[in-house]
Amino acid sequence: MSTVLTTGGFVPVAEGCRRAVVPSPWPPRSVAVFLIQSGGSWLVDTGAATLESVESLGAALDEELGPGGMPDGVILTHSHLDHAGGLEALGSEVVVAHRETADLYEADERTPHGQPFATVEGDAGSLPDLPGWEWVLGEGHAPGHLMPWHSASGTLLSIDQFLLGLKTPLRIADPAEDSFGSYMATLDRVASLEPAVMLSSHTASIAEPAAWLDRERRRLNRQLDRARLAVQDGARTAEEVTDRTYGSIPGPSARQLLLREKLAVLRHLASLGEIRRIWTDGQEGFEV
Repeated sequence: MSTVLTTGGFVPVAEGCRRAVVPSPWPPRSVAVFLIQSGGSWLVDTGAATLESVESLGAALDEELGPGGMPDGVILTHSHLDHAGGLEALGSEVVVAHRETADLYEADERTPHGQPFATVEGDAGSLPDLPGWEWVLGEGHAPGHLMPWHSASGTLLSIDQFLLGLKTPLRIADPAEDSFGSYMATLDRVASLEPAVMLSSHTASIAEPAAWLDRERRRLNRQLDRARLAVQDGARTAEEVTDRTYGSIPGPSARQLLLREKLAVLRHLASLGEIRRIWTDGQEGFEV
């Protein structure tokens, strides 16, 4: 049974928080936005820049806030285009984002209407002008991935960091980055909060976070064990380790996602000194 969210207008999903789901041009073809009502109405993410997504978000906001109604500001969780693409069309003058996310926009001169972001820094803190809401940093998927957190109700908007029934794509652009280690550290950071529910941007809610986080940690540790054994047995690349771990993989998209995770796993083992990174004719490899 698919866990992917289907499109629709705003519905209540937690105390002071409503969710709408708009179309996305990228898999899994839908993405959630959230409306937090605390000291005003704040929109979390803006969907994609496609006409279909922009019109869907506009219709949902009109229904929720009245015709032409606008949120008091936007909380931008990260810079991926299925979450941030609609920012320009929305035209909000107040955008809260993590410093790392803002840096990406300012470097490309992409800030909305030339306005700077209101930024937060570090790995946790309060959300400006949202009484009762804080934020926690999610690492490994995107720079400055901000997860809104409401401690009174135990609600965490995990966005892309944790997905029910889907793998979170880990960053692999920089060979020096340990995105796998950062993702595992986020598991521990979130587990310490003891959330009651986690709401993602693409899948159904995670209703038992403690059990899910524990399963995810055990799954990742199994991936580490399998990668260690594969390298010890002579596998040298992420492709070879993936083939030895999974055998035949149906579909190029599934294979690409598994390759990303395996490469992140191998880089993590290299960062721990358990294996060594080697380069052969420009191809990244690993050995004991």
